[in-house]
Amino acid sequence: MVETAEAKQVSRAASSMLFPELEFDVADNGTYPSEDFQRVLARIAFDNEFANAGAKAYQLARGDDVDVGAESRNPLARALLYHLRGLDADAVDDQFDRVRDAVLAEAARNRLFTRPVDVAIDVHDWLYYGDSDTPQVSRTDPDQGTDCAYKFATICIVDPSVRFTLGWVPLNGEKTDELADVLRQLVSQAREYVDINRVYLDRGFYRVHLALTLEDLNVEFVMRAPQTRKVQQFIADHDEDTFVTEYEMARSNPPTGRTTVRLVVVPHRSREDDHFCLVTNREVTRDLAHPLAEAYRRRWGIETSYRKVTEFLPKTSSPTFSVRLFYFLFAVALYNLWVLTNLLLTPDRAVGSTPVLPTALFRAFLGPIPDG
Repeated sequence: MVETAEAKQVSRAASSMLFPELEFDVADNGTYPSEDFQRVLARIAFDNEFANAGAKAYQLARGDDVDVGAESRNPLARALLYHLRGLDADAVDDQFDRVRDAVLAEAARNRLFTRPVDVAIDVHDWLYYGDSDTPQVSRTDPDQGTDCAYKFATICIVDPSVRFTLGWVPLNGEKTDELADVLRQLVSQAREYVDINRVYLDRGFYRVHLALTLEDLNVEFVMRAPQTRKVQQFIADHDEDTFVTEYEMARSNPPTGRTTVRLVVVPHRSREDDHFCLVTNREVTRDLAHPLAEAYRRRWGIETSYRKVTEFLPKTSSPTFSVRLFYFLFAVALYNLWVLTNLLLTPDRAVGSTPVLPTALFRAFLGPIPDG
């Protein structure tokens, strides 16, 4: 049983790692203090709302006289967005780097990282409905009426209940050279806090130069392999549905490259006469093929984490990258604080247990959102 007083105390302590770090470059004689911006951000994050509606709700909750008309633009919301647009992307990163440092330092003090951890790297799309030539906007697969998105690569612990997001890098696209640099940045960020046991990646990273980058980083990786003609030929050449064999990933066009990995093939879990294929730089025997495939499925932990992050993501139509970056990292920070709060409220820090504090109660206990 978790006592209300304890949950409030831990949640408030968590909020103290976030809100004091937020800087908006507000002048001493500014119309609105930073505390107003913090409270609006907290409200629109938990409500998945636009700043205009969230600012009105916040001011109504504290008893202000507000124009609530649907077409009216709220002055507090305008001021918040004005200050966010004025922030440099590096300054935004620096703020949330400090928040991450505080959160993960507290996790380490509570001995949550005593063993190497499995992590996953993925690219997440925040769909955008404006001009495709907007800075930092990339093309993506058509979805929900658009083929444009802001892209963020993240590295996340996939062990249940310790699914902290350890690092992030915004993307301009998904060219191989950029993705290789992203891998280097994300692994470096994660290593500041944890020892990495293994990295899981989806088939979007299936490129020889990315495999070579991971080998240069001296990390063990497991990557989903698409069923190319070459892979299909290997499957056809083997009599068994489950097998492990040496396999050469190669690129013949400039820039050329090649590396030898292990191809792991097992029957697909849900589709008859189909296979689930992985490549890895670890030594694998046939007996370990199924366990490795099951372990890979833990990669979906990063998808679960990202879905939870979106629960804290404010809405916006702004094309300004600093606004998008601030909102995204604010959501990541709230998510990490929610994970930490649940672990601190769990007896014996029981990794693998179900979160004891729903996000709705975490919001109620966090502090900077007035009732109403």
